Amino acid sequence: MRRKKLKARFWSKPKTLYKPWRRSFDSIESAISTQKLHHFGKFDDYLENKHLDWKTKRAALDASPFVVALISYTGSQRLFICSGTIISSYAADGGFLGTILTSASLLRSPTIQDSVADDIKVDVYLLGRSMCEGEILGYDLHYNVAAIRIKSDVQLKTAVIGNLDKYMERHARFGDMSFHLARHRDTIANQGLIELRPGMAVIALGRYYDDRYHIMAAPGKIITGDSELDCKDLFMAHSEITKNGIGGPLINYSGCVIGLNFHSLARTPFLPINIALKCLEHLVNFREVPRPWLGLELSDLKNIELGQLEKLIHISPNLVGVLVRKVELRSPASDAGICTDDVVIQIDGKHVESSLEFASVLLDKGKEPVTVMVKRAGFIKPFPISVLLHTQSARTLNRWPLPEETWGYGR
Repeated sequence: MRRKKLKARFWSKPKTLYKPWRRSFDSIESAISTQKLHHFGKFDDYLENKHLDWKTKRAALDASPFVVALISYTGSQRLFICSGTIISSYAADGGFLGTILTSASLLRSPTIQDSVADDIKVDVYLLGRSMCEGEILGYDLHYNVAAIRIKSDVQLKTAVIGNLDKYMERHARFGDMSFHLARHRDTIANQGLIELRPGMAVIALGRYYDDRYHIMAAPGKIITGDSELDCKDLFMAHSEITKNGIGGPLINYSGCVIGLNFHSLARTPFLPINIALKCLEHLVNFREVPRPWLGLELSDLKNIELGQLEKLIHISPNLVGVLVRKVELRSPASDAGICTDDVVIQIDGKHVESSLEFASVLLDKGKEPVTVMVKRAGFIKPFPISVLLHTQSARTLNRWPLPEETWGYGR
């Protein structure tokens, strides 16, 4: 008997769509995984997150009350679906107001670059699927963050914020909003800080909007390497989320929020929470976020190669600061005389021990001179360099990838 030949199925060639925040196309590991990742569905329906260990489940459940789902509409048309984090709740007008931190992808125009859609309405789904309407407090397309306010009859449970740098203490309260910084037992001894380091276990969280109780969790670890996005403030986690998890919190296993999740193939780029809160502070107080630019690429001393670290320690045994990896040509730093392999130890009199602290201090500056104290090989003592800040160019305002639609397949 003749056997019938089976027709092979082939994945169609992916459409080349404009992805505004990506420098180059992601490598395609497999068509199937790409289809799963580029979906607004539940994590455990489309990714290998079904068989979570009890420790991961327990951490996700502890955090679930402050994780929300959001849906935006432009007119009657659905615009975007994502997740968010309740970071503050305070009494006002006989009830309570809550502030949600999420991604500005919730508001982006699908047709016009560097802009938000018209006639936006935002629905917010809380634990138990109670729904309320959200008010847009502010957004920034450069850092891809947005703040949404909701009204509630009860006090809302808010996130515990991971204290990532020593300057976060003063961000713990501004205006009517207050944040709960990480408990002491979760932090580095005697410093009150949480250190973001390669190999650190984390969980990317989201909430599915069309289910009364559905918290989503994607465990992973912080990884090194370039995110292939223009934003130099992003870190990377080896967690797999769907589009539904964009804007949700990245937590450690003590339940502290340490980042704001975005989306890429087989990993989760995230904006450290200290940078996200600094952006929120500017949005609430000034309705915009400054974009100071020096033109430096920095690395924490603990993350550089052993051979280079030995060379630096030989020059200065008690060296503390951040290493200048690269200086962009015709940048403010280049014009001022900052060089590759300099070690920055202060900015405007504030000691910095990580690139996160440097970025946090820099966000408080506008177009004004700043004094950077550097240690350089061949010089006995550190010396100051005055740098005139510039504002980042408009071409970097829309730098975050909006993933492609799910691919189809043909015969």
